[in-house]
Amino acid sequence: MEESDNKNTKENIENVEEKPGKIKIKIGTVGNFVLAAFVILVIGTGALTYYLIHVTKENYDKQYYELISNLPLNTENGDNLINTEPEEDDENVDTIANIIDSAISDATKPSQSTTDDENAKKLMNESLVVLYDGLILDTSKMDEVTLKYIDSRLDESDKYIITYCSYSNYSFQESNLGIFSPQIYEGLVKIDNVGKVAISEDYNAIPRNVKVVNTIPEIIENNNSLVKKYDTVKTLIVDLDGNGTDEYILALANKSTGFSTITMFDSKGTKVADLASIEKSKWKNGTNNEYYLSINNLETIDVDNDGIMEIILEIPHATGNPTVSLLKYNNGELQGKTGIECSLINE
Repeated sequence: MEESDNKNTKENIENVEEKPGKIKIKIGTVGNFVLAAFVILVIGTGALTYYLIHVTKENYDKQYYELISNLPLNTENGDNLINTEPEEDDENVDTIANIIDSAISDATKPSQSTTDDENAKKLMNESLVVLYDGLILDTSKMDEVTLKYIDSRLDESDKYIITYCSYSNYSFQESNLGIFSPQIYEGLVKIDNVGKVAISEDYNAIPRNVKVVNTIPEIIENNNSLVKKYDTVKTLIVDLDGNGTDEYILALANKSTGFSTITMFDSKGTKVADLASIEKSKWKNGTNNEYYLSINNLETIDVDNDGIMEIILEIPHATGNPTVSLLKYNNGELQGKTGIECSLINE
């Protein structure tokens, strides 16, 4: 009986010793499962995140490059947009996005309209207003153009009282509000408080440098022996059409004969045309005042904002409305009136 009891007691002890072992096995199995599930979740989440970022970036690039193709090319950042290649680097992607956002903002934001009276009056003009010596210059054609006075009696005359960008001596001078001059003829006035050439819009009207020298360039002298007969010389050097080569406009005078001319030569020193001339017999009668065409008769300026610098040649007259010869030189062709014979005699 006692032996049987000892046997049962031993079995109970063994059962008690086995139970903790079984509990440890169960706890270890659950822990491994949870850890494995967590690792899988992290890997899956990372893969999904990478995939979403990659797809989103591709869609972003595609949408923005489609948008770039529809943007106007004259936006401030246009050149940078066209030449920018996408990079995988996040910093470069952000830079591209910032450039694009800036371009979109510049291209789509409404233009800021000025509220001051003189600039608001610019809206009343259908086209650019250009003044020469305060008179209206028609820039619609290359020809000898008659300068026009302003009839101050007309209701619309005050539309010319606006701010002008002024130019003289081949450079920008300042911006000023133009005002009516005292009456010149009955009801007719011009605009004062402006430069020799005045333009109603602010753009780069002298896009390339203009240089004046007191000598005849060697390339011209070697190809035109007749220029040596002049004893007074001024040479204007400028790339009129922006093709990278200079043109030459010479104001030549012979003090012995009283003849003067303004002549144009191309970049190779070849004569293009005599633009205007005056001889002693055409000076004003009854006076000893000499008159020679000079560099003061010339301005070179982009008056129509097309990137090509026009030649404005002031033509002297004895009476009547003043005129200028407006010329354009582009790709070897000269448009406008040439060979003008000036006269200061009343005929």
